[in-house]
Amino acid sequence: MKINKIYRNKIYLDNEEIMDISPLIRQKYNLKVNDNIERFYDEISYEASFEKGVFLISLKDRTKKELRLKLEEKYRNKPAILKAIEKLEEFGYLSDLNYAMSYIESRKYGKNRILYNLFQKGIDRNTVEEAYLALEEEKEENIDDRKLEKLIEKNSNKIRKNNERNEKKIKEEQKFVQYLARQGFSLDKIFKKIKEHKENTE
Repeated sequence: MKINKIYRNKIYLDNEEIMDISPLIRQKYNLKVNDNIERFYDEISYEASFEKGVFLISLKDRTKKELRLKLEEKYRNKPAILKAIEKLEEFGYLSDLNYAMSYIESRKYGKNRILYNLFQKGIDRNTVEEAYLALEEEKEENIDDRKLEKLIEKNSNKIRKNNERNEKKIKEEQKFVQYLARQGFSLDKIFKKIKEHKENTE
């Protein structure tokens, strides 16, 4: 597998493949016309697919299927493309779940149409259902946050200031924390919101 021609960021191979490569890859493998790249072909294809994938995702969000089809327009080595997509997913550049969540939030369509549209983009029903569930949990958490913030604001007189050593005030705040816990709020969230309240009122 020889290089017939190198022009700008493309190499032209004798199997008629035209491969997009970056100057970094070209320099790394010291690629020149007439070089036989057969033993490096998989590595070059993978690295080029990965770099191109990062670039394409930076232009707009894509599903794994959309990115795969786009990369297959540029490269012939399908195993290398799949490996690059797996690595992009591992690094967090690519996520069908996040794509589905964003799509659901930004569209006014009903669920059936969203399911159909996302299926066309390569996202299965289970992932879409998971996205709906994640959004619902996120929404519920935001509602809980607002309820807790309102309770803290309403009872701000029961919260001591930072570094305040008044024994009575300390006990009053402890009782208030216990009250909030009985209302169903987690202690982690209670302490976090009280801390935020203190920082905002100082």
